[in-house]
This record gives sequence, structure tokens and C-alpha cells, in this order.
Amino acid sequence: MKDKVVLSILQELGWKCGKDEAGDVYCQLEQGGKQLQIIPTIRKLSDHFRVSLMPSISTKEFSAAAAQIFGEPIDHEPIIVSNLRDEKIPSVAREDVVRLAERALSWASMQDVEAGLAAYRSLPTDAKGARPLRHLAALALSGDVGRLHGYKESFDQGDRMGFVPYITAKMIERAISIAQENAEVSRPHCPRVISKP
Repeated sequence: MKDKVVLSILQELGWKCGKDEAGDVYCQLEQGGKQLQIIPTIRKLSDHFRVSLMPSISTKEFSAAAAQIFGEPIDHEPIIVSNLRDEKIPSVAREDVVRLAERALSWASMQDVEAGLAAYRSLPTDAKGARPLRHLAALALSGDVGRLHGYKESFDQGDRMGFVPYITAKMIERAISIAQENAEVSRPHCPRVISKP
């Protein structure tokens, strides 16, 4: 079965498919406030196929925060990435694609997005790869203005706190802006009480 046929089956099942900046094909589906993304991979070996969907989940809010902080479009910034193993199958049929898609949906439904965001918030500042961006996005969404201001003050004094080189003071400023908006939204409404004399 060719990749185009697999994508066609996934689209029939409601997935929206496209290509990322590197040319890799991905498909996305909204499920209960979660944004599920899969990257279908089919490898033909001598006597079987290796098939993987590499699912990950996010939310629109988290991806949007990461994009705003990074300063470039990001369609899907993962909160949790699956470690589901490749499947070894003799041939790839429609039923296999449907079953693997259902497996990815089942995996996604069992994931705790809040726990994933908490894990990113608790990362050290010297985390590597994409995790520092995700750390800032998770702090921003939680409205943690104080911690982000602390990072900004350290940067202003020349202390990068171990952050990877791509994290800039401007990115932290953008994270602070998002955090301020979220802190205002999460603040409970306390009506002003006027005491009578």
C-alpha cells in the first residue's frame, strides 16, 4: 500500500493531513480539546512492513503560545509524545490503517495534558532541544509571571541561567506577555465591597 493511499484512508476517517517544513507528512485530529498529530511511516523490508504513526498530543493554546514565544508559526508543539512501538506486519491493508489510527486515538484519550504541562513547567532552565521553548510556553499558559520576570532579570544582568542559545530575552518578554494575559483570566472575580458608614 502506498503512502498516498494511507493518507486517503486517514482523511476518510476525519484526519487533516499536510506536510511540514521538512517535507514530512503529518495528520491531525481534534479530540476532546486535545490536538492529536500522527506522522505515518511505512517501511518495506524484505519480508514485511514496519508501520508507525508516532502520535503526539498538544492543545491549540499550547501550540499558539509556543509559536508566539518563538516568533514563528508552529502548527503543533507536542506536550506528550508516544513511545508506541512500530508494528511488524506482512502487508498493509485498510484494516491495519484503521486499527493503528484507533490505537493512536486510544493512546491520546489516556494522556493527561495537565500532567504534561506540569512536567514542562518543572524543567530546569538548562534543558536541551525544544524543551526550553515548551517550558516557557507552559509557564506562560499557567500565568507564572513572577518566574518569567525572574528569568528576564537574569538575562538583563547577563546570566542566561543555562538556557540554550536560541532562547532570547525577546522570547522571554513574549512569554511574560502571554503569562500576564493568563494571570488576569485565572484571577478569581472579587467584587469590590463598598462599606456603608
